[in-house]
Amino acid sequence: MEISIGATIGMCMGMICGILGLWFGRKKARKNRGLDELYSHIWQKTRSYSWYVTLGAIFVLFSLNVLGIELSSAMVLGILLFVHIGSWGIIGIILPINMSGTFPLPLSRVKFGIIVIATSIIVFTIMSIIANNWMFLLFSILPNLIGLFIALTANRKDSE
Repeated sequence: MEISIGATIGMCMGMICGILGLWFGRKKARKNRGLDELYSHIWQKTRSYSWYVTLGAIFVLFSLNVLGIELSSAMVLGILLFVHIGSWGIIGIILPINMSGTFPLPLSRVKFGIIVIATSIIVFTIMSIIANNWMFLLFSILPNLIGLFIALTANRKDSE
């Protein structure tokens, strides 16, 4: 069994940085009276929607397994963690903008942006699994940014 020192250090440092970021962020939000009912409602909804996305990813991974593609447990858990945390973060950006903005984002654009993001992640993940090269995931960055831009911007006609 080979132990990867870099991966172990990266995981530990990532966890420490995440916990410190959460702690300092909540401390700053408490100081600015940001931990109110709206905050609780937004992050409760974000967790709920993130689980829906994760269930979709589980379905895709099971489908890949049925098609005969071998997946290691570490790869599956990494993909699920990435999908869950990533969708939690993206939805956590969209909901506060939509709930506290002067005008709500058009739901059709948000849905289309999320579909673009989910499709690019699924397609490039499948390509990287089939090709056995994780570098294909880097190609999903541009479509994900385009999907995020579509989801977070309103039509000029709607905002006037």
